[in-house]
Amino acid sequence: MKLNNYAGFVAVGLVFLLSEAALAGIAGSSHDFRGAVSDVRTRLNNPTEICKVCHIPHSTASGSYLNPASRISAGAVTLHGGSMATPANSSAVCLSCHDGSVASRVGASSTDYSTTHPFLVTYPSGAGFRPAVGGNVTGASGSLPLEGAARNRVECGTCHNPHERGAGSKFLRIENTNSNLCLTCHQK
Repeated sequence: MKLNNYAGFVAVGLVFLLSEAALAGIAGSSHDFRGAVSDVRTRLNNPTEICKVCHIPHSTASGSYLNPASRISAGAVTLHGGSMATPANSSAVCLSCHDGSVASRVGASSTDYSTTHPFLVTYPSGAGFRPAVGGNVTGASGSLPLEGAARNRVECGTCHNPHERGAGSKFLRIENTNSNLCLTCHQK
């Protein structure tokens, strides 16, 4: 019984430390919606806390800490190669703003992402790609996480970390100088 209490205490402590690190990375960045972006704050129930725009703290009722109010509502979108899919995982939250309604659009339109890097896809295996091990792809410059239940999906969060300003202004997980980000997955 005491071991379970200790494990719970450690888990809560880790969540707190990770939350503090995320808060430090978001505060003052383009992902800090506490300020003058009133249309976002109104649409998302006027959050005044930095995390509530994208997350529901202390709730697992939906099986996810991602805020359903922050998810894209456009339904299926056109992807690279012409296929259709409904955004899920981190991509659903990212595209709720990056569809052009609040932040810069990443696709040709709010429902056409055929000209972007493929996302909402299963990470390919075989020639030309580094192997995924344990839900991560690791190259010389770092490691990128795959998403989804099987941890095999390329999503927005694979290359971008919304909690850290990262490389440049695009919240990249790995600096792309000399194609370092690209070469994490793609082999020449």
